[in-house]
Amino acid sequence: MNDLKLDGLGKKERLKFKNLSKDREKVMASTPLDNIKVDYNTNEIARSLHPKLQYVKVIDIINESSDVKTFLLAPNEEKGTKKLAYFKAGQYISVRIRIGKCLYKRPYTLSCSPKLALNNRYTITIKRKEEGVVSNHFFNNITVGSSFVVSAPSGTFCYERIRDAKNVIAIAGGSGITPFISMAEAINDQLLNFNLTILYGAKTRKDIIFKEKLDKLSSHEKIKVKYILSEEESDKYETGFIEKETIDPYLVEENSFFVCGPMELYKHINEVLKEYNLAKKFIRTDLFFSEIEVRREENFNVKVITKDKEFNITCNGKETLLSAIEKNGILAPSSCHVGVCGLCRSKLISGKIKTFDSDLRVSDKNLNYIHPCSSFPESDIVIKLPN
Repeated sequence: MNDLKLDGLGKKERLKFKNLSKDREKVMASTPLDNIKVDYNTNEIARSLHPKLQYVKVIDIINESSDVKTFLLAPNEEKGTKKLAYFKAGQYISVRIRIGKCLYKRPYTLSCSPKLALNNRYTITIKRKEEGVVSNHFFNNITVGSSFVVSAPSGTFCYERIRDAKNVIAIAGGSGITPFISMAEAINDQLLNFNLTILYGAKTRKDIIFKEKLDKLSSHEKIKVKYILSEEESDKYETGFIEKETIDPYLVEENSFFVCGPMELYKHINEVLKEYNLAKKFIRTDLFFSEIEVRREENFNVKVITKDKEFNITCNGKETLLSAIEKNGILAPSSCHVGVCGLCRSKLISGKIKTFDSDLRVSDKNLNYIHPCSSFPESDIVIKLPN
């Protein structure tokens, strides 16, 4: 303290400054440790909004069609979950299901209004896939009373007032309607305020999910719904595919496009939207990588290195590395399964992959880091999982 130069301060101020450390030490010494507050309301709110895990149970199952079911979830209080975390319309939860000895994680969009979460309820809508291990398990084994673990709500496929235009064109295909039913219900519940036009492509009338609910919601002044059937002709519906001519009547001066559905829809709509010459921020996509067809279909050897073990497995060129890792009972961090969240970020030590992941940072690409959830092998692979 004697070495400090305090020129410019008055004598009284210099004396206060000199004694500051002594005064602080006295206060610290006189304060009992058992009275220190270690938890605050902010911490409690953060835990409720972003729980590490949520234990849920199925309380109802709705058959939407022959290959689509909606599961109504509630907290499993016996496991310690008393409240379900709130979410934004368009977000998903990652479902963790043990099938045999393997632990699978699959993201499912919450197909309900965020208002339902305030009543401690979620719904997820699942379409059965012929080779889908998890979807078939849900259809064949999950009943009312079944319980499992889900993540906190996550994802960025949501309407943001600052970024997105007031007029949104939502282009959906098949089960890709789920985030848009959530947005429409949020508008109806006055949780969101924008104009939503849903252009819903399906093969036939039987393939339209939530039709009764969508028709009811379309009576709202801010919600419009149009159905386009690709494999059935009807006087009540447009036939064919979603084209520029389908979109044009719903455009205003500034528009945002949200697209969700199978790969065929993305390929087609990407070409259609090029004609509008839009800024990147006005096109939002929620891609299902599991729908992607990969040209090379053969088995490759994959060495998986974890913190303390090594595994030798095989992975077919038509499945992601993460899918093969899960099938072999290897625990790997994951959540979104579409290359967005980054939890599965791993080091590709050797080998060649094919990826449709545009969210990888430039530094990750240069250092050979990949997202196994969106990477398909094109040769034998050596990969190191995150610790």
